[in-house]
Amino acid sequence: MTDTIAAISTAVGEGGIGIIRISGPSALDCGMRVFVFSSSHEVDRENIKERYLYYGRVCRDDKTIDNGFFVYMAGPATYTGVDVVELYCHGGQLVLKNILSAVLSSGARPAMPGEFTKQAFLNGKMDLAQAEAIVDVIRAETELALSCARSRLDGVFSKRVNKIKDALTNALTLMEAQLDFPEEELPTPDMLPVFASAQREIKTLLDTYEEGTALKNGVRVIIAGRPNVGKSSLLNILLKEERAIVTPHPGTTRDVIEETINLRGLPVRLMDTAGLTFTDDPVEAIGVARARERMKEAHLILYVVDSASAFDEDIGIIKEQDGKKLLIVANKADLLSEANEKGRNDLQRAFKGHKLSFTSAMRSSGIEELKDAIFEAISGRLAHEAADTATSGLVVSLRHKLSLEKAFGAVERAKEAASGPLELCAVDTRIALTSLGEITGEVTTEDILDRIFSEFCIGK
Repeated sequence: MTDTIAAISTAVGEGGIGIIRISGPSALDCGMRVFVFSSSHEVDRENIKERYLYYGRVCRDDKTIDNGFFVYMAGPATYTGVDVVELYCHGGQLVLKNILSAVLSSGARPAMPGEFTKQAFLNGKMDLAQAEAIVDVIRAETELALSCARSRLDGVFSKRVNKIKDALTNALTLMEAQLDFPEEELPTPDMLPVFASAQREIKTLLDTYEEGTALKNGVRVIIAGRPNVGKSSLLNILLKEERAIVTPHPGTTRDVIEETINLRGLPVRLMDTAGLTFTDDPVEAIGVARARERMKEAHLILYVVDSASAFDEDIGIIKEQDGKKLLIVANKADLLSEANEKGRNDLQRAFKGHKLSFTSAMRSSGIEELKDAIFEAISGRLAHEAADTATSGLVVSLRHKLSLEKAFGAVERAKEAASGPLELCAVDTRIALTSLGEITGEVTTEDILDRIFSEFCIGK
């Protein structure tokens, strides 16, 4: 906390502007050692204005590296909670590296990944859940993912956790008062409603984990089916690029091809797989095995069938996917004449109970309807939760999920102990509070912090 750190805070590559950030108790001294203010500014350490953009030159050993601007922000009213200086210069990588080298020679040390945000957390500018949300804001690929991350950065999720903690803390206070002052004959508090309410709130948060991770990491949608039914052609059309090789010969795809698209605001990870068939080819057999494994992990299976072929084998494969969300894509629908309603009716009877979408990859028909069907299949609760992120918040981190599960178990034990010795009930209530405190960072270790902030880029 007493170190002064510095790093390039703009992305790697050429740009109009590059920024060097310096943060720490010696930030102003380090910055002024490398910056020569223009003659129109008479600046020294005593009269420098905060949040004022000064023009001048960045120098090392009296040699100019670049012209640029200097801004000083005094802590604690800064992002990190301590003094910050930022140098704005041209966005070339060599220029930035030379300026950073000069700053490091002036008394700063190189910042570790995420260390500016770590300073902000340690200085109370944000809690740990909010700090983690910053990475998700940076990495968000869709409006819904950004909205979800933004709500957590604004503290919506933390407020829900803190509300549970406050209720349990009040309950623990009453228990400890009775334990510490037995001679006062205080009335035994009724803890069951408090514990029941806490469990409901924790369970509500845990129920959002699948939706939260889907918004953050993408909904896994696998394109499966027997060989040569048009799986790769559908992938290419949905991606609007020739990503997968398409030939008239079965078994062209032998590995999983994965790409992400923005589908009506949802991040969707599309996976094209090898055709599901029995084969003596060892390479193709590996591809089939991988396809079946991915089907187990998928949020949604797009099972593609050939509209004009027999589909008895398809029915058997689909029955194996019991419990999985599945959308039947009847491809090559152009081979069914408009007057031939029998073919469509046969398909609908064969796959009764499943949503059916008719497409023709060759003619690019039915694709928009397929997108609507995919969105409807994967949205449901997800769309409802996503639309309500501004008021509810979502669980997107495995770390948060595990802490909530520990808290839920502790509250369950406390509820069971409520009718017995108060000491046991108090112990489990403290465990629940500790688990919830791990989420917001009130209870943490240096090892946990290092793991979390190592996921950040250098300069943030």
